[in-house]
Amino acid sequence: MSYVILILMSIGGGVVVGGAYAAFIALIEIFPRVIQLTETNRYLKLYEDMYILGGFLASFVYFYDFSIKLGKISTLPIGFILGAYIGLFSSALAETLNVIPIMAQKFKLNRKENAIKRALLMGKVAGSLYYFLIHIGG
Repeated sequence: MSYVILILMSIGGGVVVGGAYAAFIALIEIFPRVIQLTETNRYLKLYEDMYILGGFLASFVYFYDFSIKLGKISTLPIGFILGAYIGLFSSALAETLNVIPIMAQKFKLNRKENAIKRALLMGKVAGSLYYFLIHIGG
C-alpha cells in the first residue's frame, strides 16, 4: 500500500511541476515569438510536438543511466541547438520582464537594444559550444 501512495504522490508532484512549467512557457510566449520572428506559422504543431518530445527524452535521460559517446565534431550541432534554445528562452524571459529596454535606458543605449539581444544570444551559443566541445570533450 505504501508503494501505491508513493506512486500517486510522485505522479501528483509531476503533474503540478509540469503544469507550472507549461504555464510559465505560455506566459513568456516563446512559441508565438519564435514563429513571429521566423515567419513559420505552418510549423506550430511541430514546435509543440518537439518541445513535448524533448521534455520526455530529458526525463528519460535523467531517471535512467543513459549516455551517448559522441566526438567533438558531432557535439557541435547539439551545442548550437542547445545554445539557441537557452538564448531564445532567456531572451523571451527578459523581454517579458522588460529587462533589456530598462537596461538600455539606464545605460543610455536606447538604439542598441537589438545589438544587446544578439550579444546575449551569441554569448549563450558560445557558452554552450565551450561547455560541450572543450569542458566535456577535453
